[in-house]
Amino acid sequence: MKLMLSCLSILALFQCSQALATEYLFHVSCQDKRLVAQWSTGSIDPGREYLRVATGTNFPSCPITDYEDGRDKDLPREHYEYATGVVAGIPFVGRIVCKWFGC
Repeated sequence: MKLMLSCLSILALFQCSQALATEYLFHVSCQDKRLVAQWSTGSIDPGREYLRVATGTNFPSCPITDYEDGRDKDLPREHYEYATGVVAGIPFVGRIVCKWFGC
């Protein structure tokens, strides 16, 4: 129960921090699809490289590169929030937290 309350507190903190959002865009090129991963962060911003790695975790075996408007503007986008997207990208912890709270 304490763990669940701690997780809820952390998620609430992340939701409150969404007021100061920064957007990061990455080109994802898999064999079967191409898309843009769009990350929204709050006042807690882990940085571009951290989110590039998190994108790679979500799309294993797919090259992840910087967004280029001319190449990527018409590609479909998958939107991630820092609070849920990064948790989902952490293999063991993500499965537990997502099972309880949904990601």
